[in-house]
Amino acid sequence: MKHTTFHLGFFLTPLIPIAVYLRTAGAMYDSYSVSIIFGVYAFILVCNQFYLASQPVWLTKLLGAKAVRALHSSSPLLILLLSLVHASLKLSNGFTLSTTQALLGLAAFILFFVGTMAALFFFANTLLTKHKAFASLRTKTYERTGLTYQRARAMHNLMVVAGLVVLLHVLRASTSSFSYNPWGMSILMAWMAFSLLSYLNYRLKGRTHRGKS
Repeated sequence: MKHTTFHLGFFLTPLIPIAVYLRTAGAMYDSYSVSIIFGVYAFILVCNQFYLASQPVWLTKLLGAKAVRALHSSSPLLILLLSLVHASLKLSNGFTLSTTQALLGLAAFILFFVGTMAALFFFANTLLTKHKAFASLRTKTYERTGLTYQRARAMHNLMVVAGLVVLLHVLRASTSSFSYNPWGMSILMAWMAFSLLSYLNYRLKGRTHRGKS
């Protein structure tokens, strides 16, 4: 029951910053506003990825470390889907890939895709990776590419860079000016700052412990 409740909260909580962002941006009920919804939802899930990666003590006690890792491994596929819908709707509204903001979004998507595929094919444990056919494909990919676990981890770490590029992408959005949309941007920046600081604290603590051992 607690797993179900948490997962519901995890995927419904982004609706709060979405509502605040849309309201203060004065968005209308049109396809452009829908593109904003998908974009903000994806952004919040990216933030949550940093937080899940920090393996918060309260969450591992509530769900168990395995469940936290499973959620962290599964969410990127949803983020990629949301990002594709967001981009498609923006393009259908006359936006192009020629702007700096759009190119940042494309770069973030590519980095996130590479990081996701590296995890999916080489070390993530999800419902998909538990199938024998996928396990066989994973083994063959390892053999043919000559990749090691360490290299796959390095590719996966592109997610961190992707998250920072996503942040730049959001900051350059026309509806993301602090003077135009103060409350919407404040909640997004606070969400990202908290998640990044949690992840940074986790990484620094890990290195400190390894240095002492």
